Amino acid sequence: MDDTNPTSATAAAQAALIKQAIAQGPITEAYQADPQQVVHELNQLRATEITSFLQYKQHAYMAVSMLAPGLKDDFEAHATLELQHADRLAMRIQQLGGVPIFNPAEIATKAAAVGVRPEQGPTLTDMVIENLLLERRQVVEYTALIRELGDRDPTTRRLLVDILADTEQHASELADYLKRQADTRA
Repeated sequence: MDDTNPTSATAAAQAALIKQAIAQGPITEAYQADPQQVVHELNQLRATEITSFLQYKQHAYMAVSMLAPGLKDDFEAHATLELQHADRLAMRIQQLGGVPIFNPAEIATKAAAVGVRPEQGPTLTDMVIENLLLERRQVVEYTALIRELGDRDPTTRRLLVDILADTEQHASELADYLKRQADTRA
């Protein structure tokens, strides 16, 4: 007769599965991306979103003009959305077992690595151009990561696609404003 207890072996296997589930959270064998690399990329994007927030806020403070009274409100609205994007990215970073960056120097370094630096033009038109160029850089970065992820991380991909849609909308609005300004001058 066998002295091994099948109940204790099953309990030990169950405990091992629970321990693994706790350690890995949402990362299962079905997850095909490298979570550490995804966290790195998401932190890079988060840095650009925080930088965008700061730029839009600064532009909102400086956008005092009778020629474009709604621009200040537009800059404020865009700033709010940029910060929401940064928060959504931070939540996903945490879900993947990473730590969202928070150090201002690290944020500046990561954002600058992809060409995103806060700008402060002397005129409203300059500010709109700076914001348009910043949004376009973000479109490039989001699009590249979405393509890189493919279907290896569908949750992150969906998050990035949602943020990309907002970013493209911002770029479109800013470009439309500049087109209207050009038509007014013509």
